[in-house]
Amino acid sequence: MAKPSPLQVRNIIMAVLMGAAAIWNGLREGPVWLTAIFAVGCALAIGSAALNRRPSN
Repeated sequence: MAKPSPLQVRNIIMAVLMGAAAIWNGLREGPVWLTAIFAVGCALAIGSAALNRRPSN
């Protein structure tokens, strides 16, 4: 298994943090639009980590 690039690591960390923020906001019954923003950010970070994988040699 290849070592992840620094960009992938950053994106994975951001996805975990935004996912945690979305869960926290949902549990404290915060605004739905804010939870949606966190969810979209999480999806974008996961997508970016997947797209930025190193090509196979």
